[in-house]
Amino acid sequence: MTSHVKLRKEKVGMVDYDTQIKEVRCQLADQLKVLDLQLEQKSQQLQDLTDYLRRRGEIESEYARSLEKLAERFTSRIKSRSFEDAVVKEPSSHSVAQVWLALLCQTRQESRDHNGLSESCSNFLIQPLTHCLEYTQRLAKKAWRTYYQYHSDYVCAEGKLKEAEKQEEKQKQSAAKKLERLIEKRQSKVQEIHLKCSKARNDYLINLSAANASMNKYYLQDLSTLIDCADVGYHLSLGRVMDAYLSRRWRAQNNLSTGLQQLQGAVSGLDQRQDRDTLLQDHYNAFSMPPRFSYQPHDGDQISEVSAECEMRCELETRFKQIQTRLKAVTEDTEENMLAAQSSLLEIIGDDDLEPNSGSSSSQDGSTENLTVKPSVARRRANLQEIENLYFTVSLPKISMVLMKCSWWICRFGFWFGCESHGDDKKYGESW
Repeated sequence: MTSHVKLRKEKVGMVDYDTQIKEVRCQLADQLKVLDLQLEQKSQQLQDLTDYLRRRGEIESEYARSLEKLAERFTSRIKSRSFEDAVVKEPSSHSVAQVWLALLCQTRQESRDHNGLSESCSNFLIQPLTHCLEYTQRLAKKAWRTYYQYHSDYVCAEGKLKEAEKQEEKQKQSAAKKLERLIEKRQSKVQEIHLKCSKARNDYLINLSAANASMNKYYLQDLSTLIDCADVGYHLSLGRVMDAYLSRRWRAQNNLSTGLQQLQGAVSGLDQRQDRDTLLQDHYNAFSMPPRFSYQPHDGDQISEVSAECEMRCELETRFKQIQTRLKAVTEDTEENMLAAQSSLLEIIGDDDLEPNSGSSSSQDGSTENLTVKPSVARRRANLQEIENLYFTVSLPKISMVLMKCSWWICRFGFWFGCESHGDDKKYGESW
């Protein structure tokens, strides 16, 4: 009876061990799945990053070529225009030309920066990622082989443990039967059987301790070591690649900021009056005053000036005063109209909105907004054309004719009428 109870207890212990071993196996299988998934994710991340850098390099190279073509296209236009007329000087002294040249220079620099970024993405940054992928896969394989070796040792230790348990069970069963049947005959062998049972128990306990020690070492040391071996160099390579990528992007950003600052300086140096004076100086022959028309006498006529005899003096003086009064009125009216037209023209030009709309609206709002904007744009264009026509044609022929007559009278008969009445005319003549 006692032997059956012992056998039942031993079977319960074996079932507990089997359950524990199954749980450990399931846990090890889960660990394998996690490590396989981690390796697959890292490999996919490295592959995606490599594809991104390769595609980014192609895009940057294409963008750099487009910028270079754009700069070369407009540079060739400038060169062709400068070669058409050999008399025309280089427009480098004009502020508008300096802005244009600075913009082209900044475009070329941006093209070179994008080209350098393309080379880095296509050549220098992909190779470390490829090496990192190879290292990761190779180290993962080594880690798997180490893991399989430890797992094999664990399976071997487990087999030895089961073998020791079977031997102990056989020894106990045989000892119980012999003690029940031949207790009197086998009294001499009690010590021997007890010794064998002790040896089997000792083997069992030693194997059990070895299995527990192997499991403790595996979970406390070997797992972290395997993961570290699988990840060695991964973060370092990826960090170096991203640092190089960021360095290239920062360099391009700094060059872009420098180019934009130079372009802003050139835009700040825009000067209409300086460009006008430079244009007149560069084309002095075209804009210089032609020689005066000389008097061509007819048939030996020696009189080359207007004669003002006594009977004509009053008439000439009256006409001169009328022209002077008319010139003053026309000049004041014309100056007021021109200043008003110029102010309105500059105000309309300055009202142009060069910034894009920041917010995105729905399609219905956009349609209603377009319906309200189009009439205002058309009205502004009509007002702009009207003010331009007024600005360029406001009384210029009239004031020119009156001023020409008054200047002629001052030059010919100013010594007759005195300086007091002709101060304004001299001012008009000088301004003209």
